[in-house]
Amino acid sequence: MRTAAIRLATLALLLGATVASAQPAPSRLSPGEEAALRAELKRLEIEHVGRYFLGATAYEGIFNVTGQRTITKPNAAAEMSNISGELTLVKGADGKVTITGKMYLEGRNTGKFEGSGELKSDKLTGTYKATVAGAGTLTIIPGTDGALRLAFTSTDATKATGNGTCTRAYPITRAALEKRLFEANVKLQAHRYPRPEPVRYRTATRKTEFRFTPSVEFDPNGVESQVIGYIDAARTSIDLAVFEFSLPKVAEALVRAKERGVKVRMVYDNQEEDQPSIKILKDNQIPIRSDARSALMHNKVMLVDGDFVWTGSTNLAPNGIYVADNNAVSFRNAALAAEYKKEFEEMFVDGKFGPTSPSNTTKDWMVVDTGVKLQVRFSPEDGCMDRLIEAVKTARRSIKFMAFAYTSEALFEAMKERMAAGVTVEGIFESRHAGWTDIKIGPLAALGAKVRFDVNPNAMHHKVIVIDDKLLCTGSFNFSDGADTSNDENLLIIDCVPMARAAAREFASIMGTTDPNDPRVKTSGMGATTSTTSAGPVNGLATTVDETADPTPPR
Repeated sequence: MRTAAIRLATLALLLGATVASAQPAPSRLSPGEEAALRAELKRLEIEHVGRYFLGATAYEGIFNVTGQRTITKPNAAAEMSNISGELTLVKGADGKVTITGKMYLEGRNTGKFEGSGELKSDKLTGTYKATVAGAGTLTIIPGTDGALRLAFTSTDATKATGNGTCTRAYPITRAALEKRLFEANVKLQAHRYPRPEPVRYRTATRKTEFRFTPSVEFDPNGVESQVIGYIDAARTSIDLAVFEFSLPKVAEALVRAKERGVKVRMVYDNQEEDQPSIKILKDNQIPIRSDARSALMHNKVMLVDGDFVWTGSTNLAPNGIYVADNNAVSFRNAALAAEYKKEFEEMFVDGKFGPTSPSNTTKDWMVVDTGVKLQVRFSPEDGCMDRLIEAVKTARRSIKFMAFAYTSEALFEAMKERMAAGVTVEGIFESRHAGWTDIKIGPLAALGAKVRFDVNPNAMHHKVIVIDDKLLCTGSFNFSDGADTSNDENLLIIDCVPMARAAAREFASIMGTTDPNDPRVKTSGMGATTSTTSAGPVNGLATTVDETADPTPPR
């Protein structure tokens, strides 16, 4: 699923409408079926990168090989044998091409072939080691018919020479290749995390949209495709303040925007300094700035053309979009964009992060769409936790929440007070944080709240509270003291019944996957440390410096 790692590591009326994409019902695979599916995905990804991604060359991808080998031994007649097999060619960031595969010699069942080469002019020349022909040099030349011509000469005592033709293992169009990638990813997603299709909502004006993940890579209506669509439609400016940035296709879209005259700028957390996607921006002279501090620049914000805001809990990373439960909300409203622009300028232009950032944005309710009004707060300068607690204290019937990190004692006390007044409290916690001594799941359970740990093998990364199915709280703001006092964050309090109900539907979907008998619920956060299960990289995805991959409390 994370195609880029292969290349870069070595380089979608008030009631509105609910929109669903066409994905099949969840299904489970046998171990053999899963292994075969993962192997096929890897091959499809290599081929996609080799043909279409980030300056791909004719040399990259998976090739079927046919040819002949001639071997000359001392005091013996020359022997000629047919060769067949497969080679995989992948170019790294240093320009070197790794060559791996198996080439079978007549009468033999195995033949490992590996090495590396360097592109010079129209030739790829390198060294190799092979069980079918010893060690030697390899030359690959692209033919006018799209095939690659191969020749090799051994440098050991066997004196083997050979030649052949390399043809694409997947001789299909880009659309057909991406369709196969999408279909395979859908199957794997349904296997690894069986759950209903994530909710998608937009207002009748189409100015406001609310989406949930995980989505599936290569889905033309998926979250990454939608983000790229916003970038490709930009006319004058794009500003990003993003905690993570490890989606090379998004980086390429920003490069395209710059090339057509769009002003592109980005603020990112310094933990992302070595990301290949960051390098893409630097190499293309796109102005970017890190926070260069230990606390987090934790926003997930994109501003386009002065009238569009995209934000929420979704990091621009494979984990954020393709495996974690997240949300993304967007508004087309110039007044709201102007408030976010103030915050962006403080960081990008003035270098003011965290406690040094002034509180200079409006605290008033803003009508941003028909039937949608909201307040925006920035942390730490605007007292986000205080505002969140104020909202929670307005609850009269119900509080539903989904929390990646919920350790705030003040927020717990506010919910405790509402429960004493008869308000129903339900919540979902990130399961990998079961070992935190200050997590609030056990204390809430002891009060009678219906609380559960999630079962997503990666992360339930939301920071969402729904109050009386009317008021929606979301953004990058975790329910922790660190988010309130140290990190750069944003929090939205949205007064919109349809949006709140959309979040409540997503809450119900995730709640329906949880285990009501998980014994950790009663003990976690009750003064004793319990074991923490932590999912590692899933589906071959490269793990970044991401809160979704780190079971320690966020600062």
